[in-house]
Amino acid sequence: MKYSKPPLTYPDQLALLIGRNLTCTDPGRALEWLRRVGYYRLSGYFLPFRIPGTDDFRPGVTLDDVVNLYKFDCGLRLLTLQAMDRIEVGVRAVITYQLSHSLGVFGYADPKNFAASYNHADLMKTIAVEEGRSAELFVAHYRTKYTAEPFLPIWMATELISFGTLSRMFKNLANTPLKKNVAWEFGQPEAVFSSWLHVLSIIRNGCAHHSRLWNKELAVKPLYPKAWHKAGVSNRRFYGIAVIIQTLLNQVSPRSRWKQRFKAHLDAYPTVDIAHMHFPANWKQQSPWV
Repeated sequence: MKYSKPPLTYPDQLALLIGRNLTCTDPGRALEWLRRVGYYRLSGYFLPFRIPGTDDFRPGVTLDDVVNLYKFDCGLRLLTLQAMDRIEVGVRAVITYQLSHSLGVFGYADPKNFAASYNHADLMKTIAVEEGRSAELFVAHYRTKYTAEPFLPIWMATELISFGTLSRMFKNLANTPLKKNVAWEFGQPEAVFSSWLHVLSIIRNGCAHHSRLWNKELAVKPLYPKAWHKAGVSNRRFYGIAVIIQTLLNQVSPRSRWKQRFKAHLDAYPTVDIAHMHFPANWKQQSPWV
């Protein structure tokens, strides 16, 4: 089967929505939203407003209802990125410190320090590419002064690579005690912490590219401590990510008020059904929110 749907003009897009029972009291404002955000992006927020099993909207649903959900999700992404900024800096600092003291300043450059299945050559290529396009003064200073060194010190290399590359590098370290030491600085078993880094790197990238958090199934399911499973924390939707974020913030930024801002954001949108993101009914009375 071939795709045969033609592109629609903005007025035609609005006509399609109205034809599907969307109430539109201000066509000019509706067209502006279609121009500024796009039909396809907004369509990701249609689901709770549709008659089940159809493309039609429930009676009385307006574009403002859809836009309100879209704004909620935008705010949620911004909050997530704010938290990830602190978490990422903290994680980089701990991994860099532990690697430099356990493996040496250039230990990351030795493939023997990683699992045999890990593509170490790709890591080194990635670091070289990032160094080549970096405008950081510390890179230029190092290369000017230490002309005999083929590699950057670990604390420079980890500043240049992406969080995703860092998470894969950590996961594939061959030194198990080293990995455990890093993980326990964040109060978690190594396997759990490693899975968190992987999932958070995906979430961070999704937020940076404006991907939806509301009602989105996680492509990669994080591992949890046993107590979380007993408490019924889902690892399929955003609530589990929020719990991971706050748990890590308790370690890297214990005076952070992200928890309060997060709660305030959800309270500001009382019509948004957060159960779609697997928030339990009494989530505010559970750890780590109390």
